[in-house]
Amino acid sequence: MTSATEVLEGEIRELLVMILKSPELESTELVRSSAPQWDSLKHMEIVFALEDRYGVRFDESEFAALNSPTAIAKALRKHLAA
Repeated sequence: MTSATEVLEGEIRELLVMILKSPELESTELVRSSAPQWDSLKHMEIVFALEDRYGVRFDESEFAALNSPTAIAKALRKHLAA
């Protein structure tokens, strides 16, 4: 049985792979520091895509913490619960 958290993290991973245009990232531990193509411009593209998809707005102070599917899911759950 798949939990809601696993589903959310899977959706986030798919979004990241699409934006970063790196299918090989699907099978690896996806963390910003280990993905050279995840630069500052791609990071902002990811943040905007997440905000559009989930109807949330991240505060600028949260941007740096959005560095992996797990961290992004945690932040999204916080915003969606509010």
